[in-house]
Amino acid sequence: MTIDWEGLVVGFESRSQQITHFFDRESGDVVQVVESREPAVHAQLSASSRYAALPRDRGERGLGEMELFLAEVQDEKARAGLRASLAQEEPADAYRAFLMEHPREEAKFFQFKERRARERAEEWLESIGIRFEKRVPVPRASREFPGGAKRP
Repeated sequence: MTIDWEGLVVGFESRSQQITHFFDRESGDVVQVVESREPAVHAQLSASSRYAALPRDRGERGLGEMELFLAEVQDEKARAGLRASLAQEEPADAYRAFLMEHPREEAKFFQFKERRARERAEEWLESIGIRFEKRVPVPRASREFPGGAKRP
């Protein structure tokens, strides 16, 4: 079976309470259904043993993911700014606003979120007994360029 990893990652990144992502245990595909628009399809897939609904994010990952990302931020000023944003009244909004002003860290954050979604998808597939070939982790690049010059 070929697993639709892109669909799984999208499903595990989704915070929508309107969309249910179903994993097809036979084909490896991921199907998205908006229950309010397609109640019969939603009911059919929910009742089928062939399909497994991906777990929904109830908001518990948001701040946790933001805190975990801090350990990956190399720039001390950026890490301090992100940490300070978590102490704001609306931490998610402040965090996003900070990232928008720091495009390099924003790009890294989106890569981090995608990697974490993939990890959650792999754990979930294992928990429901789906066999798959694990992706070999990509080694992180050295923080130095050849010749010893530090990256900016």
